[in-house]
Amino acid sequence: MKIDWASLGLVAVVTIVAAALVVGIYSLGVAALSTADAQGGRGAGRAANRPLGYACMTVSALIVAYGIYLIVPAFH
Repeated sequence: MKIDWASLGLVAVVTIVAAALVVGIYSLGVAALSTADAQGGRGAGRAANRPLGYACMTVSALIVAYGIYLIVPAFH
């Protein structure tokens, strides 16, 4: 049995980067929503944070759904 260490390392690096990306985008969404909820959402900057927060959460959910689509062979 021969292990292709370069491919294994590449998969590990891509997995770590993708996980950090999804968590980072989701965290930005949570931060944007919590800032929008502070002080009742008053102010121009705070009002723009609510759609940004929902957009970040939607993007992270789409990335996760695409990953599940790639993993599950029944979806192809």
